[in-house]
Amino acid sequence: MAKPGLVHPKMLDMLGDFFDSSCTIQEYTETQDEWGEPIQTWVDKIGHVDIPCSIAPSGGQEVKKADMTYVVSTHYIKLKGYYPEITEVMRAVVAGRNYDILLAGHDSRAKTTRLTVEVVR
Repeated sequence: MAKPGLVHPKMLDMLGDFFDSSCTIQEYTETQDEWGEPIQTWVDKIGHVDIPCSIAPSGGQEVKKADMTYVVSTHYIKLKGYYPEITEVMRAVVAGRNYDILLAGHDSRAKTTRLTVEVVR
């Protein structure tokens, strides 16, 4: 018999307005025009469109990236669901605003995904 988890499986569905926005994850692609010049575009990642989410300011937290550079986050995005394929080379789009993903993490029960992001200006 399976032990009940710390979090009820339907808890996220019962939170109502907690996930009051939606997020789409995009991947960078590059093609070439007829003169061989690069065309940079972002495309929606399959299976990562209109994910229920909540977004909040981070207070300008400094984040050290894997390549040892420092960046300043502007927001946190909490996704309803476990999305292990999201990486730091992607971006998130919430309410028409683009955010570069600085860090992607998950809760200990693999129920939600937390993105540390900075707004793209």
